[in-house]
Amino acid sequence: MNTPAIFRRLAGRKALLALPLLLCAFEATAETAGCIELTTTASVEEEIRNSQGRRQTRLVEPAKVVPGDEVVWTITARNVCEKPVDKIVIRNPVPQHMKFVGGSADGTGTTITYSIDGDAFLPAAALTVTAPDGSAKPAPPEAFRHIRWAYQGALAPGELATVHYRAVVI
Repeated sequence: MNTPAIFRRLAGRKALLALPLLLCAFEATAETAGCIELTTTASVEEEIRNSQGRRQTRLVEPAKVVPGDEVVWTITARNVCEKPVDKIVIRNPVPQHMKFVGGSADGTGTTITYSIDGDAFLPAAALTVTAPDGSAKPAPPEAFRHIRWAYQGALAPGELATVHYRAVVI
């Protein structure tokens, strides 16, 4: 997998420490790993004016990111085999020096679950953390450290499927 340019541009910053995690972060399940090729891109939103003078946003490769910047992560799965592949699961940790933006994970035809520890994946509303008094309370989105997308259908040979999420550099 190619190192996303966003991290190459962070040389000398603490966010560079997330690079080793990122290099092994994006994976398909073992059942589909041989047929599913994953690519990951990092983008930021840029505001432009269209030919009518109206404001629009588009995703662009960032020249640099600094704490507080929001990055849009896009993971694309491509079926490289000559047969349809089902039971596709993409599992992805949020990079170490970033925090997940609640409600930002999406993927058409997927069931999305989250994890705090990388082991137990649940819907966002079911995740809890321990409060200072020892009681359980709903986990805030920034506590989500892993995201998992489970596809409900199959990918035909050569077909692409894309999932996204947003995270803020801390």
